Amino acid sequence: MREGSTFSGDDDSAAVRQALDELLAWEPMRRSPQLGAFLAYVVEARLAGDAGAIKAYSIAVDVFGRAADFDPQRDPIVRVQARRLRALLAEFYQSGNAEAPIEIVLPIGGYVPEFRARMLEQLPPEQQPVAPIYQDGARAKQSVKPQTETGRPRAVWAVGILALAILILAGIYWTSLSERTGVAVPVAQPAMPFVIVEEFESLIDDRRGVPLVAGLAIELVTDLNQFPDLSARYGDTQAEVTQGDLALGQPIYMLSGVVRRTEQGVRYSVLLREHNSEAAFASVDVSVPLDNGNPQMSLDDVARMIAIRLGSPRGPLHAATRQWLASSTASDLVLEPYPCFIAAALFREQRLLIDATQVERCAEAGARGGDSESQALLALITADRGWRIGSDNEEGAALLAEGGRLADEAIRIEPISAFNWASRGFVALLGGDTLQAREYYSTAMQLNPAAVDMLADYAYVEAQIGNWQLANSLSALAFSVESDPPNFYYSVPALHALRDGDYRAAVEFGERMIEGLPDLGSAVLVSAGGHLRDNTVINAYLPRLLASNRFRRMGIMPALRYHILDTELLRVLSNGISHAGVPVDRLARPF
Repeated sequence: MREGSTFSGDDDSAAVRQALDELLAWEPMRRSPQLGAFLAYVVEARLAGDAGAIKAYSIAVDVFGRAADFDPQRDPIVRVQARRLRALLAEFYQSGNAEAPIEIVLPIGGYVPEFRARMLEQLPPEQQPVAPIYQDGARAKQSVKPQTETGRPRAVWAVGILALAILILAGIYWTSLSERTGVAVPVAQPAMPFVIVEEFESLIDDRRGVPLVAGLAIELVTDLNQFPDLSARYGDTQAEVTQGDLALGQPIYMLSGVVRRTEQGVRYSVLLREHNSEAAFASVDVSVPLDNGNPQMSLDDVARMIAIRLGSPRGPLHAATRQWLASSTASDLVLEPYPCFIAAALFREQRLLIDATQVERCAEAGARGGDSESQALLALITADRGWRIGSDNEEGAALLAEGGRLADEAIRIEPISAFNWASRGFVALLGGDTLQAREYYSTAMQLNPAAVDMLADYAYVEAQIGNWQLANSLSALAFSVESDPPNFYYSVPALHALRDGDYRAAVEFGERMIEGLPDLGSAVLVSAGGHLRDNTVINAYLPRLLASNRFRRMGIMPALRYHILDTELLRVLSNGISHAGVPVDRLARPF
């Protein structure tokens, strides 16, 4: 096998097995026997010429002991473990422990391993193979004796000491040196939180009733792993942090919980702490009422309510990263995928804090690296730019179409990512296909019903269609989670209040909504002000309504009909804006 080439057949199988053996013997891999079994399974299947059989189903059943009715769409165990395995492989090859001439790679988006020749000329002599591997797997005869520790010349030690001194001095003076020379100091970026979930402890005797904790920890692990910016594993009753966990290089949190009776019913109390501290990092409580002694929420629902709080972009697990982003002055820094997702959430909430080009830059970098969810984020940014230019404009239509293509490709790469489906839904909404957007969001919600911003967006889509019962229910759930909801959350209560004739409430909610959705927010406020005949409201927001490029380019009502399918809501909007003194021609035509 040539350097930089890929596996070409049975002739290289001995080299591949050498690489596999050293990986399985590596201590962090030995501490994760399931990951070792995963790796051995896919490598042996590939060597046997059975790559076509390497599927999520077969891995789940044969490696992880799942039942024959395993559904990879519902249980992400293989995707989660593949992510951990990729991280371990990267850690191994960066550690300098590899000696085999072959590198085993698990590509993103699939489970069929690739075997690549390592670039041996870049390795120190002691890490290169002692002799080349021939096609029959035998080694060439050794012609050079390995150099022993005692046989090294003193000059080598002198050079080593000098190099160490230089490194120390460079560490001391690097900052000032970078200021003089313009060389950038590498910035350590926040790593994705990793949660180890222990079994919950029950203080209730439920031997004759409904089980109150059985399977809750597993369900919670499954829910947390659906987020693109979190990872989790099951920790049994008393979890220990393994070397494999530490090798991931992520901040590690331990999650434990207790279930007890209260006057209101059953209370699930969750404690989150850093793995090297006994102090509480955060806590979550979920109360479940009883009916004839039976809890009114399933364990799936309880897990969802816990995950919806922990997985929020504004939740405790992401607080340090949000603070780091808000205080960062390195606007030209290309963010890694995890801080990129948090930056995207911050940008949507508070556009003044985050530069849109920074989010686009890191989304592009992640997409080039094969991360499907980064590509879905890039699809959102692309489509949003197209929507702002206008779907009636050739450039805007092209960007909307490109956003749809990118989102479709992200789904093809990773079809069980809720983020990818939700991104496709938002792109469809921006493209004016509200009904198709609902279908995409419905799929996303089945995959991750605990994503709170997705709940708010899905509620917004259902409101525009006129499904108010579902829209209000989803919106209320999203509000119940957030102590200070983002401005775009207020779109559903503002639209519903306007439609129901509660114009004062429409103004109250609209004043928050307009900061997240300026065009629609200004239409709601002017319409509510028109119905109230409130000149203060009209004078405050009518200039923003008439200054909207989208409304000027399309006409106010055609632009609103682009998304809104609820005819009664459209009627109320139109009448209120007319009462505010907007001429009919500006309501109906470009101006």
